[in-house]
Order: sequence, then C-alpha cells, then structure tokens
Amino acid sequence: MMNSLITFIISIAFLGLVIWENRLHSQLGFLASQRPDKVTKDFIRVIRQEKRLNWILCILAIIVFMTTSRYSVLLMSIITIIELLLVTRMDRVKNEMID
Repeated sequence: MMNSLITFIISIAFLGLVIWENRLHSQLGFLASQRPDKVTKDFIRVIRQEKRLNWILCILAIIVFMTTSRYSVLLMSIITIIELLLVTRMDRVKNEMID
C-alpha cells in the first residue's frame, strides 16, 4: 500500500515536470524564431534530447504506474530524475537565450 502511494506521489511530480517541459519547449521554439542568432549547439542538443526522451519517459512512466512491482518506486524515481535534469537543461538554455 505504501509503495503504491509513494509511486503515485512521484508520478504526480513527473506529470508536473512534463507540463513544465512542454511549456519550456514552446518558449524555446518562440525564442528560436525571434532570435535565430542565439540558437547554439547546446540549444540544438537539448531539443534533440527532449524529442528522444519525451515519449520514452512517458511510456515508461505509464508502464511503471500500471504494473505493480517492488521496483516501481525506484524506476519511477529514476524516470523523474531524468525528466528533472532535462527540464533543468532546457531552462538553462532558455535563460542563456534571453540574456
């Protein structure tokens, strides 16, 4: 029971990060169209990673949430940490483009 509750809480945090990631993706797209001179290799790398990892992480999160195992908390935590690192990089690139 406690395992399911913790997995659910981590899943809510993951969903919040996914929403934040989508917001950042649209902001980065807008900034790239407004300031094409500010598009760097790091920007392109972050967008590529975001495209690759977005669907993979969401599908893995759904699979972990639907299945019950003793490792579900660990797997969901790892997925959430990867998403957090991706969002942090996207936010850093956005701040670099704004400056």
